[in-house]
Amino acid sequence: MTARMALMEIGVAMVAASAFAACTGDAADAETGSLGMEVQIGPGVTLSSVNWSINNAASGFSRTGSVNVRFSNTISFQTGVLPPGAGYAITLGATSVDGAFTCIGSAGFKVTAGVVTPVTTVLTCSSAAPGQGTIVVNGTTQLCANLDSLSASPLETAVNTSILLSATGSLGALTPTFAWTASAGTFDDATLASPTYTCPATPGKELITVSISPSSSVCPTVTSQSVVVTCSAVDPTFTNVYANIIGARCIGCHRPGGGGVNVGMLDMSTPSAAYANLVGVTAKGIGAGTSGVTCASLTPPAVRVVAGDSASSLIFDKVHSKLVGGQPPCGSPMPLPAAAAPLTAAEVALIAAWVDAGALNN
Repeated sequence: MTARMALMEIGVAMVAASAFAACTGDAADAETGSLGMEVQIGPGVTLSSVNWSINNAASGFSRTGSVNVRFSNTISFQTGVLPPGAGYAITLGATSVDGAFTCIGSAGFKVTAGVVTPVTTVLTCSSAAPGQGTIVVNGTTQLCANLDSLSASPLETAVNTSILLSATGSLGALTPTFAWTASAGTFDDATLASPTYTCPATPGKELITVSISPSSSVCPTVTSQSVVVTCSAVDPTFTNVYANIIGARCIGCHRPGGGGVNVGMLDMSTPSAAYANLVGVTAKGIGAGTSGVTCASLTPPAVRVVAGDSASSLIFDKVHSKLVGGQPPCGSPMPLPAAAAPLTAAEVALIAAWVDAGALNN
């Protein structure tokens, strides 16, 4: 059936025609009615068939069928042999040819024997497509800093020595923040853009990483960079021993006017003075220190540096005893004061290696 519909409701007119049995017919047929239908469809909808069902809940009567309206201008059909009675209901259903609309309607009626029963209903058509939904969007913002550069100078240095680091970043008119990490070693301030990194006491390659914030996993910017530095073992020369240990940790006391000269009787204020007062020289300290024994009183005398024998050298004994928490044979563990940090294991090993290599003035 071709029909166009502008409204979503379709009026349905149903016409019932009486049917009488012949005088010689079945008595039951004489007591039944027939039902005719005619449905007017507005413009806009094309139907090819209409399904129908008639039911009576009280009597249990039920009948279904389908009407081919493909070539009709109206929907009309007639069905007979309906037992008289009230409580009937008819339901119509159809789907448009293009599947865009689903139509359904129903009406109640009663059947009277020998009487034409008109029935009127409304067929309501609605879109057959799934309903459309609505969303609520809650947006958030994320500032994304960009890490522009990372510098490290030098890339290789000795253990326990420093490397200068620097990073630059951008965040528009705002100031980003930095965070540095390393596989080993320390920073003077890991939140600075340009901190100082100190190699650990153990030689090796260390990974240094800097991250910039604000940032997150959704940021398209560069948020971190890394660099590998090499912390090398120090050659066991007197130049390195003096530069890395004596000059850094000892000459604060072992200089003219200091306790290391006035009490310890050992001047190491210059490399030449240190070497001359260490190698092959007996200890002359007059302070008993934490051991309770003055070095000048030892018998046989203690030698500050015994070339080729670190185990017999008083300088090694003094620094090693503080590292391991012991006492030297005279005076106090070094370096002083007592609250000062001991030399690192690598520094103590450097002294031993220099002595064992012959305690050369190299």
